[in-house]
Amino acid sequence: MAAGSYGSYGNSTEGAQEQAASDMVTAQGASENATPPVPHVQVPPIDQPQNSIKPQKDFLVAWLLSLFLGVFGVDRFYLGKIGTGILKLITFGGAGIWWLIDLIMILAGKMRDKNGNELTGYEDKKKIAWIVSGAVLVLSLIINITSRGATSTVSNPQPAIEKSKEATSPAVKQKPAEQPSTAKKPAVKEDKPAEVPTKVEPSMTVSQEQAVSKAEDYLDYTSFSRSGLIKQLEFDDFTTADATFAVDHITVDWNEQAAKKAKDYLDYTSFSRGGLIKQLEFDGFTAAQAAHGVDSVGL
Repeated sequence: MAAGSYGSYGNSTEGAQEQAASDMVTAQGASENATPPVPHVQVPPIDQPQNSIKPQKDFLVAWLLSLFLGVFGVDRFYLGKIGTGILKLITFGGAGIWWLIDLIMILAGKMRDKNGNELTGYEDKKKIAWIVSGAVLVLSLIINITSRGATSTVSNPQPAIEKSKEATSPAVKQKPAEQPSTAKKPAVKEDKPAEVPTKVEPSMTVSQEQAVSKAEDYLDYTSFSRSGLIKQLEFDDFTTADATFAVDHITVDWNEQAAKKAKDYLDYTSFSRGGLIKQLEFDGFTAAQAAHGVDSVGL
């Protein structure tokens, strides 16, 4: 009985061991077939380079502002450079030098905004920007030169007087053609043949005759003093001798010329009596002639 019990106990123990061993094998196989867990790895952030940031300011806008409003610093205000923009505004673009430097820097692609970023659209629009900028600069130079020429013409009105009288001088120079008409009537007045040589003396040279005609033309147009008329004829390239001969040859009331000149000045602007006398004397009138001219206008 005891031996049978011992045998059955031994069998049960061996069966339990075999079952445990089988379970371990099964568990080991399951663990080998199972997918191992993936460990969590934290990846550090990668810093983006500064050049990868897209620029915010447009090349076309900056160029146009610099070209047309650069003297007021508007281009630098647009780029965020407030301090230098105010300085550029106060100095009117550094008297134009600063404006030109900034414009060239923008056209060359060297200008940056406040953050150091490049301007967008430079490669697409740089060619037309250079062409338009060059055309604007050339046009401004032409206008400047033209305006200076007009200013010099206004400051020296004598050439203008000469040009205006050249259009009428042919009509005045027809006076010698009237002489034959007077010479055709010697029977009416026997003094006429003697009077004609007094107006145009045969002894006059061609240059003296032209100087006389030019002097008469000027007196028909405006008033002159004796010395002023001589200087005007000299300005027209007549010699001093021919100019003096022409002025002395014609009959002129210089007091009347002074009165006309004084009236012309008062029609143009206002004068005191002493100031108008000095102005007439500056024009070549004598002190007596200047005083007569001022008296004639009531000063």
